[in-house]
Amino acid sequence: MRKLVQDAAPKERVYEYDEPFHALVQSICHQQVSIHAGRAIGARVDATSGKTPDGVLRAGPEKLRAAGLSRPKVAYVLDLAQKTRDKEVDFTRVGQMGDEEIIEMLTGVKGIGVWTAKMFLIFHMARPDVSAHEDLGIVLAVEQAYHVPRKRAGKKVQAMRDAWAPYNSLAMLTLWNSR
Repeated sequence: MRKLVQDAAPKERVYEYDEPFHALVQSICHQQVSIHAGRAIGARVDATSGKTPDGVLRAGPEKLRAAGLSRPKVAYVLDLAQKTRDKEVDFTRVGQMGDEEIIEMLTGVKGIGVWTAKMFLIFHMARPDVSAHEDLGIVLAVEQAYHVPRKRAGKKVQAMRDAWAPYNSLAMLTLWNSR
């Protein structure tokens, strides 16, 4: 890691402190599409929904589909909006919650898995100690930097978690930057 920090240390990041609900909607829009497609779809969803749970629910499935979301993603965004409105997902509490509590809360939403929840913690909440061994970019970086076979790279990240604590997020950013 020392060599990676010297060669690929992340630059100071500008975090977008968007509303948490909107940040997650955008994460869903970006799942499994190119960055450009994700941005275009996200902008159309924003224009359709006003970036709020009530706006998403008012827009409904037809308008969200017309904005470019796949049927599954429409279901995910609507589930997030409904659970946010019903306070099953309560963004007013996330500042007082631990990382694992937030992951548990968010993974109760259709379409939000552990990876998406961890990306939310790293990039939206700027949590300092999040390890993302599930991320393909991290796996590829560890394979290259540590000369570990790809199938064992995620386990290597897990094994290094204690050594990188309490700055696992910084280690993840460094690994991403090293590629």
